[in-house]
Amino acid sequence: MAILKPSLAQKLNQKGYSPMHLDLEKKHYRTVRALATLDPKLIRVRGQGGITPLHWVAGEKGDNKQELEELLELLAEFLSACRSSIEDLTSQCETAVHIAARKCNIEAFKVLFGWLKRTYMTEILDWKDQDGNNVLHIAVSKNQPEIIKLLIGHTNINAKNFRDETALEILQANPHGNQDVVKRLRRQKCLARLFTPTLSLSQFFTTELTFFEKHACFFGIQGKSTHEIILLVSTLIATATYQAALTPPGGYWVDSSSSPSANSTAITAHPSGAANGKPHHAGNMILDGWKLYLFTVLNSMAFFTSIGTIWATGIALMSKPFMVYFSVSILSCAYIISLMVEFPEQNEVAAILLWAFFGCSLISVLLLPWCVHGMHIQARKRIDATRMRGDFLESKDGK
Repeated sequence: MAILKPSLAQKLNQKGYSPMHLDLEKKHYRTVRALATLDPKLIRVRGQGGITPLHWVAGEKGDNKQELEELLELLAEFLSACRSSIEDLTSQCETAVHIAARKCNIEAFKVLFGWLKRTYMTEILDWKDQDGNNVLHIAVSKNQPEIIKLLIGHTNINAKNFRDETALEILQANPHGNQDVVKRLRRQKCLARLFTPTLSLSQFFTTELTFFEKHACFFGIQGKSTHEIILLVSTLIATATYQAALTPPGGYWVDSSSSPSANSTAITAHPSGAANGKPHHAGNMILDGWKLYLFTVLNSMAFFTSIGTIWATGIALMSKPFMVYFSVSILSCAYIISLMVEFPEQNEVAAILLWAFFGCSLISVLLLPWCVHGMHIQARKRIDATRMRGDFLESKDGK
């Protein structure tokens, strides 16, 4: 029936349950898997109280060990089949992680926590429910030391709920609180003091723009289509300029000559180099003098600019841009080494100035975007937002 009429699988009965909800309640897990395979969006169908099948599985512990293992496997399959389901909220503004912590379902929480780390979505741990509690607040109020230890280092230790309480304050008010956990939270608070949120979202919007925000266009804050165009053009420029460095105008000498009369053919074919009476060696660039330096500087400026653009755009697109950084670093070093090997050693002063230019260009291209973006991220970490994912300058769907 779900194949012939897919909309039926999303219908709710009078009690507010979908077919998948009912299958979970009756423990028909094979049918649940069949429905999830047929349409992963069924995992996000909200039933009574805004509960989705993912929320339901995250809160269930099962009657025995075998059922618990099956529920955990089903939870992992739900997350893998529908990544965005982790963002769904109940009527209490709770995610699946909130529910697992509130119901003290440690095994389900470990599955959710491990998946969030692998998908770089740990910021969801800082989302707040209708009372302003994030996952750490809930774990502390439920006295769950195992969950608290997992969360330390992955959540804002100084985030406050709507009662103006931090997790540490809630734990200290509990006479049965774990003292080892209290010590860890205090230590984490001291370490995070410089980077903890001190502004609400409304307060942040009233502050002056950061350097990153003022130059957001350069550092890659645009729509998806603009990102693609910038990366495509920058890649083409980097490819063309790198190739131009390997094959400069005029090419290379194919033979050697110690005097201009020793190779009259070369003089005729390449008057720009040999007509001046300069000897040359096979494999040297034919282009020389101020023309060579001008070409090298202009070509290098275009190359490093395109590399810097690729790097800056990669920072904005990826949460972990190390591979982009590593790739552009290797490419930039290869470019400089290729010029060092091919460049004629006839003017030491010009060569020193050229290598100094290369060094400054490489440092500015690789370090400037990283430093500016790092300052921007640290500024954003000072914000204590209720529920917010992604960049504050963009809507949730990236449009």
